Amino acid sequence: MMPTALLPFFHWLRLTRPWNVLAMGGMVWIVMRWLGSDLAALWHLGQSGWIVVPMLVGAAGNLINDYFDVREDRINKPNRALVGRLVKRRVVVVTHWGFTIAALCWSGWLASNADTSWPIVMVALLSVVLYVYSPMLKGNGALGNVTISICVGGLVIWAAMGSDALDSLEAWTFALLLAVLNFIREWVKDVQDKVGDRAARHNTMAMRLTPDQNRIGVLFGLALTGIMVVLWSAKVAIALPAILTWAAIYLATMLKAFNANYKSLSAWIKVLMGALFLLILES
Repeated sequence: MMPTALLPFFHWLRLTRPWNVLAMGGMVWIVMRWLGSDLAALWHLGQSGWIVVPMLVGAAGNLINDYFDVREDRINKPNRALVGRLVKRRVVVVTHWGFTIAALCWSGWLASNADTSWPIVMVALLSVVLYVYSPMLKGNGALGNVTISICVGGLVIWAAMGSDALDSLEAWTFALLLAVLNFIREWVKDVQDKVGDRAARHNTMAMRLTPDQNRIGVLFGLALTGIMVVLWSAKVAIALPAILTWAAIYLATMLKAFNANYKSLSAWIKVLMGALFLLILES
């Protein structure tokens, strides 16, 4: 059993979504490897910021998101409604700003070293967007889903920036694919969370549409994404085993969408997004 003194820290750590944060760092590393970056240089304390900074921004965003989402989380995900119950609200706010300031300072070093202001500009923009996401964007139709999906696609652009490959059309296309899949996943999550979102007076896209419209829309989005991935894979010359693996996951995801099995569909889309990175690992 975990010592009582460590329980508050453990609950706080849950709020940061550590596995998601680690996945963000892994995503950036994979893209930088794909784009031919010198990965050995990332062991340098400063240069490691290309991996760590987006993780800090992501953790800060997760903390403040739970801070603002207490009401709907107590309905939709009671086991995750920790703010104000098991973790003090001021602890969440202070650590959010601590991570944000650390990310801004570190990105400033990266900007100075790369002789461009884009790293700190991008971190500042992402931090602001993630801060206002829950209170201002999340319940505003499709706007919140589009915004958060651009942030997810932005991880690829951040990695391209760290690899000095911002002119790579393949990287920008990959960012678009990732953003589109994330948009569909956010849509599916909104379908799942209708009860809590209604209680919080959110007006999500899923709430504005009928069940049939949600189902058809998700299916159409996944079909369009599948076509885009096939075209992109042909251009990037992906290895056949990787393509077949992604295709198998894609077909299973489409089956879940066809049956409107939203409870597991969100997880399958997440796996599908992860499988995209398998494609570039094998390219």
